[in-house]
Order: sequence, then C-alpha cells, then structure tokens
Amino acid sequence: MDNLWLMVAAAALAVIAILAVLVLQRTTARQAMILRTLQNDMRALCNAAVGMGERVNQMERRLRQLSERQEALGLRQDQLNQEDPEARSYNQAIKLAHKGASVDDLIEVCGLSRGEAELVAMMHRLGKE
Repeated sequence: MDNLWLMVAAAALAVIAILAVLVLQRTTARQAMILRTLQNDMRALCNAAVGMGERVNQMERRLRQLSERQEALGLRQDQLNQEDPEARSYNQAIKLAHKGASVDDLIEVCGLSRGEAELVAMMHRLGKE
C-alpha cells in the first residue's frame, strides 16, 4: 500500500512538473513575442529619430541660406537707397506709415504726391488688418 501511495505521489509530482514546464514554456513564448514587438517598435522609433534629425538638418541649412540671402538683399537695398533718393523717401514714408503717420504727414515729410501718400497709407492699413 505504501508503494501505491508512493507511486501516486510520484505520478502527481510528475504531472505537476509537466504542467509547470508547459506553463513556463507558454509564458516564455509570450515574453519572447512581446520582446520581438518591443524591439521592432524600438527600431522604428530609432529610424524615425534619424529621419527627423536629417529633416532638422535640412531645415537648418535652408534657414541659413535664407538668412544669408535676406542679408544680401538688405545690403543691396541699402545700396539702392543710397544711390536713389526717391527710394529713400518711399522707405521713409513706409516707416512713417507703420508708425501711424497721416497722409498729410507723408506728403510734407517725404515729398510724395497725394496719390503716392494715400497709396502708401492704404497699403499700410491693409498690412495691419
């Protein structure tokens, strides 16, 4: 009888051990699948970060080019203003219009005709709206 109980106990332990191994295998397989998914997600995020970094570099280069071009255009505008007194009066009128000067002020200070002064003032109002 003792042998029978011993065999039953051994069989029960064997069944429990087999079940534990099966549960462990299933858990390991699930964890491996999760790990693969996380690795793929991490790869995708790294690729996206690299792509974004390249895009930022492109934008910085473009911004630098535009700044250099704007500076060159500003220098050219200054040269033109020095060469052409009429351009200076228009630029002065635009600056005054931005500060809220009236049409009469533009005529008096900048020497513009009424039509020119009204046009500058009107363009200033459109720009503000």
